[in-house]
Amino acid sequence: MEAMKKHFNPLLIAVILVGLACALWLNMTRHKIEQANNTVEMAMEYEGLRKLAALEGLPEEQVLQKFKDAGINSLMIFDTTLERLMKNGEIKLATGGELRQAGVLGTDKGVFAAVPAEMLVEHASYVAAGSNPAVLDDVAEDLRLRYGSDRVAELSQNPRIIRVLGSTEPLPDGKYDEPLGLNQAPLGLPVRDLQKVASMGFNIIVRPQNYINVDEEKIDSVFARINKAGVPVHALMPCGKETVGYPNKLEYLGKRMQEQNMTLVMLEHYTQLRFAKIDGLVPLSEFNNYKAARSYVIDPLEQKKISVDTALRRWALTDEERNIRVNYIRPFLLPVEGKPLLETNLKYVRDIKDSVEARGYTIGEAGVFSAAADGYAPYFANKLHLLPVAFAILAGVALYVGMLLNLDSKKELLVWAVLSAGAAALLMVGRGLLTRQLLALAAASFYPVLSMSVLISIWDKIKAPTASIVKICWQALWQLALAIALSLVGAAFLSAILSDSRFLLEIDIYRGVKLTFMLPVILTAVLYLKKYDLLQVVGKGIKTLLARLNGLLDTQLTFKHVVMLVLFLLVAFYFVGRSGHTGGVPVAAIELKMRALQEQLMYARPRVKEFMIGHPVFFLAVLAAYRCAPRWWQFVLVCGAVIGQGSLVQTFCHMRTPVFMSFVRALDGYAMGAVFGLAAILGMSILLYLVKKFRGRYMEQ
Repeated sequence: MEAMKKHFNPLLIAVILVGLACALWLNMTRHKIEQANNTVEMAMEYEGLRKLAALEGLPEEQVLQKFKDAGINSLMIFDTTLERLMKNGEIKLATGGELRQAGVLGTDKGVFAAVPAEMLVEHASYVAAGSNPAVLDDVAEDLRLRYGSDRVAELSQNPRIIRVLGSTEPLPDGKYDEPLGLNQAPLGLPVRDLQKVASMGFNIIVRPQNYINVDEEKIDSVFARINKAGVPVHALMPCGKETVGYPNKLEYLGKRMQEQNMTLVMLEHYTQLRFAKIDGLVPLSEFNNYKAARSYVIDPLEQKKISVDTALRRWALTDEERNIRVNYIRPFLLPVEGKPLLETNLKYVRDIKDSVEARGYTIGEAGVFSAAADGYAPYFANKLHLLPVAFAILAGVALYVGMLLNLDSKKELLVWAVLSAGAAALLMVGRGLLTRQLLALAAASFYPVLSMSVLISIWDKIKAPTASIVKICWQALWQLALAIALSLVGAAFLSAILSDSRFLLEIDIYRGVKLTFMLPVILTAVLYLKKYDLLQVVGKGIKTLLARLNGLLDTQLTFKHVVMLVLFLLVAFYFVGRSGHTGGVPVAAIELKMRALQEQLMYARPRVKEFMIGHPVFFLAVLAAYRCAPRWWQFVLVCGAVIGQGSLVQTFCHMRTPVFMSFVRALDGYAMGAVFGLAAILGMSILLYLVKKFRGRYMEQ
């Protein structure tokens, strides 16, 4: 049999060590930026609290103060509507249909009696001054900007009456994809609301909606309204299906936001992957120089189905694991456990605040990822600093290729040099995003395999079975620690090569999650089959390999084969199906309970594929190696063991998770995996003893 290489190329190892030093430095830089971003904003909708006050029959100011005392430090202000202004008494409002009907019935039209009969239009709204005449000036300006001068007319000066043409039909429940009627449609930011909220000490997040045929004048009107209110507004969060300025004025909006030193609040998608679908959101973050904060809200439909305790458990964990910096809290509108509605929500907010602060965060304006000690600057690593990391990743690829093809040191270096030259050239083009993505995929795929190859070389030195279970357990403990340490080298490379503001905000994401799960297993299987010539084809050419594969296809299937195939497919379905954020295999109830317990006991909850699959199988692989089990059994166990190493590195693909937490998660996974692994060794040893005893008693007579 053709011998495979037994030693790693020392020059490539040197390249890896230099790259590791650079990667650790880049990860430390990232860690400092993440640590400095430790301020969480507790935000609710102003209108939501007004509704809650009305439901409880309490003064609005009293309810606002209670929530401020409970921990809410920011309120979201949306565009007002004609309907809302009318309910607040700030304007008087009637539809053309209502005025026509009043004329037929002979009832009092009030101020709208000044509208001549020939000016009455069925599909139109008529607006007059209410308790504050200045509000009508804002309304007139908003109507002109929203609908254009051809649809807005001033019918009377004394009293001042404005008519706007359009449908006044209210939007039916559930028809969110249809246009809003005039009275429900967004107008502009309400000056009085901005002033009132600011006077009570709240920070303000504005949520304006986009205009039809948006231009610079309409964008300026948003900031003019803020300036008219004379209050500080530190953040803008898009509302609706488009950002203000979409599609062709996003750069101008970004410029205005930078002038006001405003943060862009980007709402996470309900699948917890990237952002809610809002056209223009990502380009706007670029034009705002990536001064952005991630926000999370529990989907309204989901919130109706879950308990307050379930909702509460998410918040601090969300802030810590996904770099959420705006906790967008919606109130529960049904009492819990017989408590009053207000008390239920105040306790909910207080508990969220306490859990957030218990994790080491402070409550304030949403933090942002800044590379500047003072002020703000986005973080993008110097490409020259990325080169040693790229070279180190490709050194690992070259080592694998060398082992697989049995290359000598010079040929390994040639492979590495060619790959490195290509990567260096491509990395310097633009942002080098695709190159960095491919390098990250290589780090996540090849380094778990290299880690297992080191362990396999250790197991190759075993010449006779070891009887002592204690010795085997000890060997498994330190060898798993070694495997994890080696895999973390690849994780450090992956984290370093992707570190920048776009990845930290999840504007860019790591591509190839499914490949990252499967490639380490495939690469390990290929290497193991070649190393031990399990198919008996080494040195016999491609024809022999094809003949072997053809022979496998000609194998007559038995019931045992079918059972084994079904088990394999179930494991594969669970393994791959549990990756990602949507679809796939649902999480079992017992696992949810175990997760909750781990979150309370551990700093970072380890991944199931590590401590319940990969690491226990690794322990069994050690047992098989030290008991000199048949090579095919060792092959299956080694392929299973690399699942844990691949999952460990794959954790670092989630760049929104702080790098320190990802490293600690690997250590917590080792601790939990060691417990399950020791149990697996003991259980398997007992099972083998019983099988041996059974065979000796009943099958050898």
